[in-house]
This record gives sequence, structure tokens and C-alpha cells, in this order.
Amino acid sequence: MLIAALGLQACAFGYFAEGRLGDVAGPLRGKAYPGPSGGGRFVLGGANGLRCDGTAEAPKHSPQPGSCEGESGEGILRCSDGREIPFTWQARSCRSFDGKGIDAQGNRLEFQVGRR
Repeated sequence: MLIAALGLQACAFGYFAEGRLGDVAGPLRGKAYPGPSGGGRFVLGGANGLRCDGTAEAPKHSPQPGSCEGESGEGILRCSDGREIPFTWQARSCRSFDGKGIDAQGNRLEFQVGRR
């Protein structure tokens, strides 16, 4: 529901993605691309040239039927240096969510996706 709601708004508004990865200096920034039938993807890039492409699956848990708030799910972030980072996400609203994960070397990923 969250990603679908983002998809309905995507034509009118831009969506940002921002995050940090434990072993990468500085922030990662990019854009989000909601899918029309749930799920979606986002891209992040850093000043060091690292590029990552994340895919968020449709929600697995929806505590408030009819509302996106509090929905949660999983996804995977694949980066240009070869790492794959499984993550979990949780909706703050129907227009934004936070996510976190840990790569195979123990580096923490934290990110946000939302509307500008």
C-alpha cells in the first residue's frame, strides 16, 4: 500500500533517497521510483563513486488496515562494489519510509525515502 501510494504521487512530485553506509565517508543521495502495483526501487550514490540500487518489496505487515502508516517490509540493496545488503523498511507515512540493514562485513546501512 505504501509503495502504491508513492506511485500515485510520483508523477506530480519528486521522491528523494538519502542514506549512510558504515564504511563510506559522507552521505549517499539519490532518487526513488515507486512501482505502480506495490514495491519500488531507489538509487543511492556517494561522492566516492559508489552507486547502489535498492528494491523494496511490497509490505509484509500492515498494522492499520486502510493506512500506510506503520507498514513494513524487506528489500535488497545492490552496490557497484559488489556488496548486497538485505534491509528492512518501515513506513512513517504513505509518502515516506526508513530502512536499515547490515552488509556481510558488518557495515550498517540506514536510509530514508520520501517526497520533497
